[in-house]
Amino acid sequence: MLLVGPAAMGAAESSAEDWRFGAVIYGWLPSVHGDLKYSPPGASGSIDVDAEQIIDNLQFTFMGSFEARKGPWSGFTDVIYLDLAGDDSKSVSVADGATRTLFNADLELTGWIWTLGGSYSVWQQGKSHLDLLAGARLLSLDTNLELTGGGPLQRGLKLSESVNLWDGIIGAKGRITLNDRWFLPYYVDVGTGDTELTWQVMAGVGYEFDWGEVRLAYRYLAYDQSGDKLLQDIGFGGPKLGVGFRF
Repeated sequence: MLLVGPAAMGAAESSAEDWRFGAVIYGWLPSVHGDLKYSPPGASGSIDVDAEQIIDNLQFTFMGSFEARKGPWSGFTDVIYLDLAGDDSKSVSVADGATRTLFNADLELTGWIWTLGGSYSVWQQGKSHLDLLAGARLLSLDTNLELTGGGPLQRGLKLSESVNLWDGIIGAKGRITLNDRWFLPYYVDVGTGDTELTWQVMAGVGYEFDWGEVRLAYRYLAYDQSGDKLLQDIGFGGPKLGVGFRF
């Protein structure tokens, strides 16, 4: 598990006109909460799934970021692949006082979160800096829901839906230097487009070595939608740990 995320790498000891690069591999272990709305074929209405009650296992993930900086300008990209799965059951009490399982739900979420943007440094003092950013974020998500059991839901119902959502984003990122080694990285963005609202925050603490840096942070990413869309309100939040290299 290794980190950094969309926050910029620290400034290297070089001329302001030189190109500087940062590459990162990181691990983010988010929990998921929110609602997914399915419209079963041949049925009226929809099925609302509470992802917080179902998703509890991270199956596989890959995460990495890259930044190129020259003077006050920089460009960055951040790529996340997530494979999460889990299950839950709903029960009801019957006339004889016993509890019967109404249905079992198995849900899997797989997808990509890709952020691409550029930034301009509006304040810098030593290695501390504040950058204003603009860019776009893609959420490409495949969901598979399997319901088994009795009750009003038919036995063995399988539902699969996919979304590809592009949103423009604006925000800020940077770091606050505490001393020669320790610093506080931060990142925030907000945007809209295919979704009604998306926003992201990240803050943590980092330690700098001669070859790069190590960071521990908390990251939260949210999407808000309504109506008949698959994603209603869903958020990914959790700790992230990683190592970055400068060259």
